[in-house]
Amino acid sequence: MEINLKKNAEAHVISISGSLDIYTSLDFKNFLETNIPQDAGSNLHVVVNLEKLNYIDSSGIGMLIKQLNYVQELKGKFSIANMKPAIEKVFKVAGLTSYFQTISEDDYRAKYAN
Repeated sequence: MEINLKKNAEAHVISISGSLDIYTSLDFKNFLETNIPQDAGSNLHVVVNLEKLNYIDSSGIGMLIKQLNYVQELKGKFSIANMKPAIEKVFKVAGLTSYFQTISEDDYRAKYAN
């Protein structure tokens, strides 16, 4: 798994490639909590770009939920962008599509891709 962070005026964009699973979910947690300022306040918006994510298991989904809660505790906003159909299917089966705010590919490109 590779994790990258880009900051722009709109958000902290965290891009994940590879797998988010039992072996890598703690790496994601540590990366996010190390790189997201705890004093960011209500202007904080974290966008997790899953465009290059190939695989996710229940540990990865659980960690996304934990990080959603972490960002919300900081009074920030947490969104997921660019889910591949196979990843989106996992979210649908788990009943999580309405739990996470998702960003369409067009909106992502317009606001966060630069």
